[in-house]
Amino acid sequence: MAEGKTKRFSAKYIIQYVLMLALAVVLLYFSFRKISWGEFVDGLASCRWGWIAAAVATGFFEYLIRGARWKMLLGQIDPESSVWASYHGVTIGNLANFAFPRIGEIARCGVVSTLKKNTTFEGAVGTVVAERAWDLFCLIMIGVIFAVLCWNEFGDFFSKQMIDPASGNFTASSLRIFFIIIGAVILLAVLIYAFRKRISKTKAGAKIVGFLSNLWQGIKAAFKMKHKWLFFLYTALLWGSFYATSYFTIEAFPVLDGLGWKDALFLMVVGSFGWVIPVQGGIGAFHFIIALAASQVYAVSWNDGVVFATISHESQALSMILCGVISLIYYALYKRKHARQ
Repeated sequence: MAEGKTKRFSAKYIIQYVLMLALAVVLLYFSFRKISWGEFVDGLASCRWGWIAAAVATGFFEYLIRGARWKMLLGQIDPESSVWASYHGVTIGNLANFAFPRIGEIARCGVVSTLKKNTTFEGAVGTVVAERAWDLFCLIMIGVIFAVLCWNEFGDFFSKQMIDPASGNFTASSLRIFFIIIGAVILLAVLIYAFRKRISKTKAGAKIVGFLSNLWQGIKAAFKMKHKWLFFLYTALLWGSFYATSYFTIEAFPVLDGLGWKDALFLMVVGSFGWVIPVQGGIGAFHFIIALAASQVYAVSWNDGVVFATISHESQALSMILCGVISLIYYALYKRKHARQ
């Protein structure tokens, strides 16, 4: 019986991996199929690489901040947790996501539970849920702020590419549709909370209630910490680093000269969709959506849009892979050393 479950488990994840990889390949194909490779190379050559170096350096800072913030959550289950253990968990988790989407969250829990003996794997998983709950909350808040401040400039892109296709090309204002959707989501959440006991009696309902409950518990966990304001500061710095990376990458690309802070925010929000789509390391998804946004909003050629997307993605991927490999070497040496003892 156990062997049968293992086979089904393995087959399930092999199928998921193949489907995700296939999706990444398809998106890469649609991104690069009309590319003139001569112009692509010229676009790369025109890049201001000093700004890319700043974006990569910001990535290193981001991982340190994420490690420090996660350490605060881990400190509630293990007072001896350290920033470096958390940092190595974060970077190895990022590296793992290039092999299999979302597996990084599990991998980093295994790393910290190995590096810190008093940190249990199960306890680490709970802190990751809390951390991701805050990331989701922040992304929603940034999305709302973006809609309020920047919809006049960028609303057409979202309405034409996302809202109108999903709504059957309604003739009503897309902005009105957007807020109706937000209101419907809030109302749905309230109804689920009000009738959670009844809903949780069904299998699907239990999963939904459990997911929302975990998110809420994760958000509340930050308010119970001793130095909660430091946690909020780390969160602000983390999202500030995402914004800085977006801004630096824009500055690196001559075709986009003259863009401002709203443009950096727009491309950060759009780019987040590319990283969220469950493909290995955002490959293909990020390239396609950023190229689409750049060509539609800024009237640059698709070729230039793909160059910009490639520079944006590969600079972030480079920092993730480099930091992840270094941490993985450290982790392997640590395990080897302690295996002898």
